[in-house]
Amino acid sequence: MLFLSLFLCTSPASATQTCRSDLSPSTPTGRFISGSDGTVTDTVTNLTWKRCSEGLSGPSCETGKAITYTWPDALRIAASSTFAGKKDWRVPTIQELDTIIEYHCTMPAINAAVFPATPTSNFWSVSPFAGYPDGSWNINFNDGAHETCNRNWNLYLRLVRGKMLNQEGAGR
Repeated sequence: MLFLSLFLCTSPASATQTCRSDLSPSTPTGRFISGSDGTVTDTVTNLTWKRCSEGLSGPSCETGKAITYTWPDALRIAASSTFAGKKDWRVPTIQELDTIIEYHCTMPAINAAVFPATPTSNFWSVSPFAGYPDGSWNINFNDGAHETCNRNWNLYLRLVRGKMLNQEGAGR
């Protein structure tokens, strides 16, 4: 199983978002407040997210190129970020990433109106993978799957700020 989930970390970014119209959104747009500073606040979790993946900017995240990082580099990027004049940005927990998965959509499995131009690939969490000291949990936003990757692999990053959600069950 570990081999399979490590292999899946290499899934490529791909096509156009597909959403099921017969299901209610798990992350409705009205749940989020978009700031003029490039942030999005989730009114359910009270977390504030960067609207764009690292490397992208602009109202629709149309400027730049999404950048991948190793896990140690992702932690350094978060610790040094002063985006929107704030210094408390961090890499999200796996539970926090869970809260922005849009379960009725794929490619990407996220509300694209709230988080535009999200790569359909893996995003780091700070959550360690129990039993694999060199690995951490991540979310593959192609389909919302939980995966583990070696911390030396390059994955995408979306920063968050606010009170950290419980890491209980991070090693599931």
